[in-house]
Amino acid sequence: MNLTQYQSVLKTLSKGFLDVIYPPFCLVCDSKLMVNEKAVCSSCWTQLTPVVEWDWKEKITFGEGIDKVMTGWYFDDLFQTIIHNLKYQEFRIIAKEFGIRLAKMFKQEISNDQIEVVIPISLHKVKLKQRGFNQSALIASPMARELHIEYRPNLVIRHRNTVSQTSLGVDDRRKNVSGAFRVKDMEEFRRFLIVDDVLTTGATLSACAQSLRKSGAHYISVITAGTPKKPVVKQIEDENENDQRS
Repeated sequence: MNLTQYQSVLKTLSKGFLDVIYPPFCLVCDSKLMVNEKAVCSSCWTQLTPVVEWDWKEKITFGEGIDKVMTGWYFDDLFQTIIHNLKYQEFRIIAKEFGIRLAKMFKQEISNDQIEVVIPISLHKVKLKQRGFNQSALIASPMARELHIEYRPNLVIRHRNTVSQTSLGVDDRRKNVSGAFRVKDMEEFRRFLIVDDVLTTGATLSACAQSLRKSGAHYISVITAGTPKKPVVKQIEDENENDQRS
């Protein structure tokens, strides 16, 4: 094999490898991606429905310890498809895109809040080992870089393993995460931005915020990529009512 043939083989292998990491077709609509697009096309990103209210705190069930709640888009079928590929197929480029888009969307709000440090909702070490990555951290890191704010992924740790919140009722969600977080090192930070992928009742974010409050935090904002249009409490009540009827 001469040098030209060798280079051709390497180019083919490299393209195949990149196609595995960054598929050449949109994961949502299957359209061919443009050169500057990765995993999800620009058209699908723009079809996400943005949440127009800048402070979502009054919409959540559990807000103890939290000063402000920001969320990017409504959790509809399109959003679910995108976030599913992030959480279960580990398309990290999706998390990066979420982080950058959220940073641009809420840049002025975050600046007004004088945020000093960005932290993700942490996973317990057992769950992190099973999954291999923390989707909240994958969103938070590029967000912090875009905002030029300090990033501390291990400032708050989840020292108690918890079951998934998905199948739990409202009260059980609070109990499940109560006391699950511990501040490892506050350093000199007092104004925080906590990042998570999806906002439901706010129980997990509130538990994290309360651990920061106990350690001396002065101000805590939270930001998530998505939230359901219908309040989660109402969804659970409707499900319970249907269960009783059946």
